[in-house]
Amino acid sequence: MKLTLRIFSLIAVLSLLVFSVACVSGERITVGDIVSAPAKYEGKSVTVSGEYRGWEAGYGSPPVTRSDWVLKDATGAIYVTGRAPAGFNPAGDVGKKVTVTGVVRVENSQAYIEAEGIK
Repeated sequence: MKLTLRIFSLIAVLSLLVFSVACVSGERITVGDIVSAPAKYEGKSVTVSGEYRGWEAGYGSPPVTRSDWVLKDATGAIYVTGRAPAGFNPAGDVGKKVTVTGVVRVENSQAYIEAEGIK
């Protein structure tokens, strides 16, 4: 039983890591990469997958508007602005998987993604 639970946990973590990989110009990146080196990605188009976290607190102030929302992967969290996932309920859909394509912007040393497309 314990071994089965450990294997299941390992598979879940590995799946999240694979799902959370993002790309910029063919380079694989994560939310953590963007957040830790905002200047490197500023102005670049990225595609990042992770979990929709809605207006979850704990990631600083929304960089553009109060409607900015949080995207989280296994490496960190980042705000997304410009559009919300179509039909998503900010409180009821927390935890759903989303993929965001957009441009990395930096405001007061805080990176965020200006969304152009959301799946």
